[in-house]
Amino acid sequence: MGATIARDLVRLKDVEQVVVFDVNRDRLKALTRIEPSAKLSVKLHDVRHRSKTVKLLKRFDVGVGALPHGLSEYAIESAVQASVNFVDLIFGWRFQESKINHAARKRGITIIPACGLAPGLTNILAKNAADKMDRADEVHIKVGGIPEHPRPPLNYRIVFSFSAVLEEYLRKAKIIKNGRLTEVDSLSGLESVDFPPPIGRCECFYTDGLSTLIRTLKNVREMDEKTIRWPGHVSQIKTLIECGLLETEPVPLDGMAIAPKEFLTKILSDRLRLDNEKDLTLFRVDVIGKKNGKRTHYRYEMVDHYDSKQRMTSMGRTTAFPCSIAAQLLGKGEIYVRGLVPPELVFKGELLRKFMNYLESRGLKITLRRMTSSN
Repeated sequence: MGATIARDLVRLKDVEQVVVFDVNRDRLKALTRIEPSAKLSVKLHDVRHRSKTVKLLKRFDVGVGALPHGLSEYAIESAVQASVNFVDLIFGWRFQESKINHAARKRGITIIPACGLAPGLTNILAKNAADKMDRADEVHIKVGGIPEHPRPPLNYRIVFSFSAVLEEYLRKAKIIKNGRLTEVDSLSGLESVDFPPPIGRCECFYTDGLSTLIRTLKNVREMDEKTIRWPGHVSQIKTLIECGLLETEPVPLDGMAIAPKEFLTKILSDRLRLDNEKDLTLFRVDVIGKKNGKRTHYRYEMVDHYDSKQRMTSMGRTTAFPCSIAAQLLGKGEIYVRGLVPPELVFKGELLRKFMNYLESRGLKITLRRMTSSN
C-alpha cells in the first residue's frame, strides 16, 4: 500500500519530492525499480526511533503512514511532535484520542486516520449517504479483496499483510445492534452476497471495520461491516481455528517453542502469494433511512480490477488512492479542519466532490443508486 501511495504522489506535478522510509531494504529497492523518478528517493529507517522520526518528518509538508497497527502510533505521535500534517491508513483504538486531537489542534495541523479503503472510502460514502437523509436507520458495509478466480488453499490470495488478515478473523467485531454498541465474533453473521457477472455469488461475514464511523454516525439503529470472500473460505478458516492453528501461545516441540499462528502465517504466506494472478476489490455500502417521510435506500457499489498496465493490485489501488488524495489536498492547503479528524468528517461538500473526481480520474468507478418507497 505504501509503495502504491508513493507511486501515485510522485506522478503529480504539484509534488516536488517523495521520500519513502522502511526497515526492509528489498522493498525499497523494488519500489525504485518499478517507479524510477528523480522525485522519488528511499531511506532505511525504523519509525520506532522517535527522535529521528520527528527530525525526518520536519523536512516535509505532509506525512503518510502505511504501517502495521503496532507501529502507526509511533508515526502519528511523531508527526504531532514535528507539527506536520499526517494521513494514516489505519486507526489505533489504543490512541489517547483526546490528547492527540488537542495537541494537533494546538499545533495547527491535521491528522486524518483510517483513510484507506475500509475504513476510509466506505466510511466517507456511508456518512455522505446518511447526510442526504432526514434520518439514517441502517448502515451495512460489505467489502473485500479477492483473487479473480478462487482456488486452494482457502480460495484466497494475499493482497496485504496476511498476519493482519488473520487478526481480523480473531478480533471481536464492533457493530450497532438495536441502537446499542455491541461486539460479535468475527466470521459470524455469514451470508451470501451477489455481484454482477462474471463474479456472481460470494460470502460475507462480520469483521471489525466500522472504525470511527461508530462515533461519527449518530442515532443509527443497525450498523455493521462484513468482509467479502469467495464461498467456502469461512468454513476453511474455522477449521484452522478449531484445530488450534491460530493460537498465539507457544507450543513445545523438539526442544523449541513455536506459536501455531506464527508458524501458520509463515507457511501460508508463501502459498497464498498473489504472484501472477490478478485480484478484485468489491464493496457495497447500503444506507437506509427516511427522506421527506419516505423510506430511502442509497447504495454505493464498486467492482475494481487489477491494473495490468501499471502492475498495481486492485487492493493496492483502492486502499492507496484515498490516502494519496487526502495527502495531496493537505499539501495544497485545501483542508482547513484541524486536529485528529476522521475522513468522513473531512470529505464533505466541495471537498467530497474533489475527492470523488480524483478517484474517478484514477479509474475507480463507484456507482450510486437511490430507491424510494412509501414504507
